[in-house]
Amino acid sequence: MSPPANSIQLDELPAELGRGYPVAQLAGIDNSAAGIEPGDKAPDFRMTLEDERGLYLSNLVGRPVLLNFWATWCAPCRLEMPELIHQAQTQDELVILEINVMEQQAPVAAFVDDFQMPMPVVMDADGDLRDAYLVRNMPTSVFINRDGKIVSVWKGILTADLLDQMVGQILE
Repeated sequence: MSPPANSIQLDELPAELGRGYPVAQLAGIDNSAAGIEPGDKAPDFRMTLEDERGLYLSNLVGRPVLLNFWATWCAPCRLEMPELIHQAQTQDELVILEINVMEQQAPVAAFVDDFQMPMPVVMDADGDLRDAYLVRNMPTSVFINRDGKIVSVWKGILTADLLDQMVGQILE
């Protein structure tokens, strides 16, 4: 899966993924990746933004990325969210994509408002992205370096210290 000409380019991302970005819909996944082990290329996927332009994970090569799989009903997800928000507000280079798994938009919008989440939320309504990344429990965080390769996968709550350490690895 390669981004078409009308997709968002890397130099547009600070504005597009600027703090306070709303919800995007999952629009496609490249399942050709072998797995999600450290060193593997992260499976590419496409999000459709509100203006109908596409954003691919591969558009983000050159930027460190954190994919955080979560749900509104997940108590551990609620506990780690303030730390993720702090990272989003303090790490300008880092792109955090919040992947909501198999929920309707209304409860997700309420959650985003309650937490005043500044990160983009990708709606994985059918769980396809969850399956592509082999996510079996939430929260699960996938840390991707500037080359688009997975550095680590963390299953469970990210404490402030652990999050700082893992983000530091992908910012190198």
